[in-house]
Amino acid sequence: MDPNSRTGRAPRGPLIGAVFGAVWFLIGLGALHGTARAAAAAAGALLVVAVTFAVLRSRRAPAPTPAGPVAPRGRAFVRLLVVQAVLLGVGAGLINSRLHTPQLAFAWAALVVGGHFFPLARVLGAPLLRVLGAVMVAVVAATAATALAAPGTTPWIWQALPGLGCAGALWAAVLATGARTRARRG
Repeated sequence: MDPNSRTGRAPRGPLIGAVFGAVWFLIGLGALHGTARAAAAAAGALLVVAVTFAVLRSRRAPAPTPAGPVAPRGRAFVRLLVVQAVLLGVGAGLINSRLHTPQLAFAWAALVVGGHFFPLARVLGAPLLRVLGAVMVAVVAATAATALAAPGTTPWIWQALPGLGCAGALWAAVLATGARTRARRG
């Protein structure tokens, strides 16, 4: 989660991960009700505090100096984001217009976003992003397995599990980045 580690600027990855983790968390939380929602909200609040400290710590850390010439990554990064946006839009459109199952859009988004971390890891030279991508894809697999095992709960499962699972994955990556920053300083 450290896309700027070679540029000498403060890393933006933890901040991006924290914000998108919050978006995924709110998506998942929106599918829950009653006690489950209250418990998830309380756990989420605690995680937000931990993630906020990790982001603040990473922002204050001295930026590493570049080891050598930085390869041009800008165009590859932008192309990757454009492909992701197209896949998200086209997939969600097909899910809604052809399958008439809008609840699957969250799992589709998690799959596309998780999948984009594999080439992004190469482009940014950040191996942690491969792990993050694998976890997000695994969240989609777990969602599908749960929905197949408990078909009566399917509508809310397709929103709650990708939302909370992807939030957890993103926030765990932010916390791991914060722990690495602490270890580098210590």
